[in-house]
Amino acid sequence: MSFLELQEVSVSFSGFLAVDKVSLGVEQGETRVIIGPNGAGKTTIIDMITGKTAPTGGKILLDGADIAGLDPYEIASKHKVGRKFQGPNLFDCLTVYENIEVALAGHSSVFKSFVYKRDKAIKEEIKSILSQINLYNKRDVISTSLSHGERQWLEMGMVIAQKPELITLDEPTAGMTADETCKTGEMIKTMMKDKTVIVVEHDIDFVEQIAQKVTVLHQGKLLAEGSFAEVKKNPKVVQVYLKDDDDEEVEKDA
Repeated sequence: MSFLELQEVSVSFSGFLAVDKVSLGVEQGETRVIIGPNGAGKTTIIDMITGKTAPTGGKILLDGADIAGLDPYEIASKHKVGRKFQGPNLFDCLTVYENIEVALAGHSSVFKSFVYKRDKAIKEEIKSILSQINLYNKRDVISTSLSHGERQWLEMGMVIAQKPELITLDEPTAGMTADETCKTGEMIKTMMKDKTVIVVEHDIDFVEQIAQKVTVLHQGKLLAEGSFAEVKKNPKVVQVYLKDDDDEEVEKDA
C-alpha cells in the first residue's frame, strides 16, 4: 500500500462531476506533480486531500487511515498534512521572522502556543528555515514589503515549520520570474526531500525540474501517469494539454 492512496475518488458540484473515480498512489518521500488543462480537477484533488472538499465517493487513505471528509484542522494536525495555496497566505502585519515563528509555535497544539518560549533551539530552527528560503537577510522586514516570489517562499517556509509529513503545493510558482521559479524548484528538492509532496503546476519546465512522477488529469479523469519523459511523449497528453510545437508550451491553466 502506498503512503497516500486515492481509491476511485469522485466529487460533484450541483450535478457537475469535477472528479470522476480517480485512483492513484503516492509513495512516502515522493514528489508527485499533477498537471492537466483548465477544469481537469487538479485543485479539487488537493481540496479533498486537505479536507476543504469532501468527496462524494471513494476513499483517501493516508498511511492506512481514511481521511476522506475529515475536518481540515484534523487532517492538518492529527495526520500532519500541510498546504500552500496558490496565493501567499501570510500574516501581513508581522515580520518575516515572526511569520515563521507563529507557524512553528502553533504546529502542534494550542496549549504549546501559550507556553511557547523563544529558546536557542527554536531560534536555530527559524534561522535554518529562513536560510533555506533565502530570506534570512530579510528576517526583520514586514511581509508586505516582500516581492511576490519572496512571499511565496515565506509561505513555503511556514508550511515546513508546521512539520507536516505530506505537503500539498497549489501552483507554487504562479507569478514568479524564471529565476524565482528555478530557485523554488531547488528549495522543494532540498527543504522537502524527506517529505511526501504533491504539486499542482502548469509550468512544464518546473515540472521537469522537480517531478519524480507526473499524473495527468483531463475532465476529472486520470489520463496518463509516469515519468516526465513518458508523459511528455504520450500522444493523448500532447493532444489535450501540450501544444504540438517546438517549445511544447503548456496551455495556461486558471
